[in-house]
Amino acid sequence: MSDQFAEQKGNVMTVTRTFNAPMELVFEVHTDCKHLLNWYGGDAWPLARCEMDFREGGRWHYCFKMTDADTCGLVIYKKIRRPVKIVYKDHFLDEQGEISKELPPCLISLEFTENAGKTTIICRWEYPTESDLDSMLQMGALEGQTEVWERLQNYLEQLKTRENRI
Repeated sequence: MSDQFAEQKGNVMTVTRTFNAPMELVFEVHTDCKHLLNWYGGDAWPLARCEMDFREGGRWHYCFKMTDADTCGLVIYKKIRRPVKIVYKDHFLDEQGEISKELPPCLISLEFTENAGKTTIICRWEYPTESDLDSMLQMGALEGQTEVWERLQNYLEQLKTRENRI
């Protein structure tokens, strides 16, 4: 069971969770496709494509493997402060691979803090309007975030176990 907390205020959703792993490691697994392919996504919608240029102004193109068709997105990194903060704009892509005009973009901020070897992530989603956020929540965004973070915790445990064996 996790100690995840979520709170909505207007067009902003804040989701907080603590992971049993050091901050450097938790930050690192957000910055490289070799890690993201192991945990980002859900059991029924794993990450199938990942191309990343992790730097301010860089882009991350990703696709989830869905049962009917892949769902893709494009991240544009706005601010990176190793190992404490990542800010990016996340866009849905349409079937032609262009930024969707139908679904709203989201400004996402990830803040990492460490206490006694555990790392807390404060994740803020900021949508253009409260209605946009409500629509994403109705589509299951919070449940999706919870599943992604469960997979992240499991992956971090695998990495720590491997590290302890070496």
